[in-house]
Amino acid sequence: MDPATVNSEIVTPVIANPQAAVPMASAPNPALADLQDIIHPDPIDAWPWAIGYWLVLGLVIALITLLVIWLRKRARDFAPKKAAKQLLNQLDRQAPSYVSDVNSLLKRTAMSYLSRDAIASLDGETWATWLDSYLPAPKRQRIGHLLAKRHQPTPLTLAEANELHELAKAWLASKATLSAPLPNLVQAMGYVQASGDAQAKSQAPIQPADTKQPEAQC
Repeated sequence: MDPATVNSEIVTPVIANPQAAVPMASAPNPALADLQDIIHPDPIDAWPWAIGYWLVLGLVIALITLLVIWLRKRARDFAPKKAAKQLLNQLDRQAPSYVSDVNSLLKRTAMSYLSRDAIASLDGETWATWLDSYLPAPKRQRIGHLLAKRHQPTPLTLAEANELHELAKAWLASKATLSAPLPNLVQAMGYVQASGDAQAKSQAPIQPADTKQPEAQC
């Protein structure tokens, strides 16, 4: 068989029926003609905010403002003690005037927070008692004994100077708010001192009275 005849017989049925190769378009469904397109909602704008967001923002700003004010006030309140710590570290612990220098530094620091009248008159036991009230319990009853040695000609030993340095440092590190000593405390301490002096006088040996009669005049 002629090859050309074979090819024509194979291709001829495909060409003779062209509608078999191309599918027919389907007719539109009349039920879908009445449907509308999907309407998407408008995108939500970031502005303006709802009132709830404004309230939260106002609350956050108020809290930040109060925090800044509190931190600045706290730094201002502790500024004198911070400066006193630096001066305390610069003092020579082996100097004969070390006790007087520490006592003067503590008084000047106290007068930075309180009036001069409330602090300048404190001395001795009243001064030591007031200082002890701002020291930790294990460190009390020692600073007054060391400060009292400023009136003695013998200077502090190095161990005593180091102890006084640590006590003064602990007093300056106290976060408690300083308050003026109570008048009854000052009066009580003055009463105790006066009672001690009276007791000392009462325990003194009694001098025998001079019973010698004057000689008779000639």
